[in-house]
Amino acid sequence: MAKRFVRENVPLSRFGVLVAQLESIVASASQQSPDSILCFDLLSDLISSIDEEPKESILLWQRKCEDALYALLILGALRPVRHLASLAMSRIISKGDPISIYSRASSLQGLLSDGKRSEPLRAAGAAQCLGELYRRFGRRITSGLLETTNIAAKLMKFQEDFVRQEALEMLQNALEGSGGSGASAAYAEAFRLIMRVGVGDKSFIVKIAAARCLKTFASIGGPGLGVSELENSSTYCVKALDDPVSSVRDAFAEALGALLALGMNPDAQVQPRGKSHPVPARKLEGCLQKYLTGPFLRANGVRSKEVRIGLTLSWVFFLQ
Repeated sequence: MAKRFVRENVPLSRFGVLVAQLESIVASASQQSPDSILCFDLLSDLISSIDEEPKESILLWQRKCEDALYALLILGALRPVRHLASLAMSRIISKGDPISIYSRASSLQGLLSDGKRSEPLRAAGAAQCLGELYRRFGRRITSGLLETTNIAAKLMKFQEDFVRQEALEMLQNALEGSGGSGASAAYAEAFRLIMRVGVGDKSFIVKIAAARCLKTFASIGGPGLGVSELENSSTYCVKALDDPVSSVRDAFAEALGALLALGMNPDAQVQPRGKSHPVPARKLEGCLQKYLTGPFLRANGVRSKEVRIGLTLSWVFFLQ
C-alpha cells in the first residue's frame, strides 16, 4: 500500500515516463509491430535515465520496467534493439533490487527450453538477455550454467545463423561471468559444444563467436582443460588462420594467443568444482615452436601472407 501511494502521488520522473512509453509500445504490439528506430531511441534514453535516477525511484518502477523489457524481447526485436533491451535489463537490476536476477534468469531459461516457443527472433532476444545477465551477475547464477550450456546446444540447431551466433555469445558471457566457479560438467559440455559444433559452422559470424568463446575459456583459466584439449584447440586455431574471411582469422588468432598463454602458465589453470578426477595443471611444452614459430616458417600457398599476419597477431596476444 505504501509503495502504491507514493507512486500515485509523486510526479512521474523522466525514468517513469520512459517506462510508461515502453509499456504502451508493448501493449499495442498486437495491433502494430513496434518501430525499431523508435524502440532504439527510447531504450537509449532509458539506459541514460537509469544512471541518472535515484535508487528510490528505480525501485518504484523496476518491476514494470523489467516486465516491459522482457515483453519487448520475446516479441522478436532486431539485434540493435534486443542489445539495448538486454543492457537496460541488467542495468536496472544492478541499480535496483538485485534479487530479481534469479527470477529473470529462470524465466529466460524456461522460455529458451520450451521448444514450442522457439521462434528465431524471440529465441535470439532471450538468449542475448540471458547472456547479458550472466555477464554482469554470473557469480550469483552459476548454478544454472549447465542448463544454459544445454540451451546453447539446442539453439545451435537453428537454421538461422543469427540464432546460432547469439547462442555462442550467450555462452561466452556465461563463461566470462561465472569465471571458473561453475560445475565441471558445465565446462566440459561448453568446450565440447564449441569444438564439435561452433568452430566448424558454415557461417562466418558463428565461427567468430566460437573463436571468442575459446578466447574467453582461456581467459578464465580453462576450467577442466587438460593438455590434449589445449593442443586440439590450438591446432584448430592455426588451421583457421587460413580462412578466407579476415575477421574469422583475427578472432582465431586472438584465441590462439590466449590458449598458448594459458598453456605456458600452469598456475593460471583452473580446476572446476565437482570434478572427481581433477586434471593436473601442466605446462604445454614446446607450444611456441609448434603453434607459432613452426607454422610461420612453413606458411605457403595463396594465403601465406594472411597466415603469417595471423600468427603475428597471436604472438601479440600471447605476450599480453
